[in-house]
Amino acid sequence: MKQFLYSAVASVALFSSTVFADDAQMLQQQLKGLDSLSSAFSQQVFDPQGQLVSESKGTLQLEQPRKIRWEQQQPDETLFVSNGVDSYYFDPFAEQVTVLDTSKLIDNTPFILLTTEDEELWQQFSIKQIEAGFEITPKNTEDAQVEKLTLHFDEQQQVAALEVLDQSGQRSHFHFDAPKRNVDIDDSVFEFTIPEHVFVDDQRTPQAEINRGE
Repeated sequence: MKQFLYSAVASVALFSSTVFADDAQMLQQQLKGLDSLSSAFSQQVFDPQGQLVSESKGTLQLEQPRKIRWEQQQPDETLFVSNGVDSYYFDPFAEQVTVLDTSKLIDNTPFILLTTEDEELWQQFSIKQIEAGFEITPKNTEDAQVEKLTLHFDEQQQVAALEVLDQSGQRSHFHFDAPKRNVDIDDSVFEFTIPEHVFVDDQRTPQAEINRGE
């Protein structure tokens, strides 16, 4: 989840932009009314040569606007939480918390489109419809953490899986197990209290690193 990305003939360029605009509208319509999403997930990560390098399982909660809780439970525990303003990445084994500015973190990542209807943000991505889904790529590739995000929908037109291609060529597949749409999620799910006696890397401020619990 750390890394998320890309006019010879004027008439061709115009046609292409029209197609992408239509595809963006179709994706917006498909996601319309998605206020929250809760699901278990399984993940497989492949290197650029297509070799499986890791597998994991966990749970995911999303809520409008820009709220995410991504908790990996197997094989190692890690937690990413965003309340829409601040984001926290907690590694219990390393006893470290990284604090980030949500707007700088996920606004440059296609994943943000699942948690906002902000037209200004949608304009930052190119969207192409494919079979049973959509490909989303950032227009500004310099700031992008993800090169491409592919969303897959099931027969009920619910988000069933996603694939993330990062700039190193690593590909991550996420499959959602019985996702629940528009369920009530308590606000506390998207809040995080920094434990005592852990190292804190606060990247929101000029003083990037502080040590909590001394």
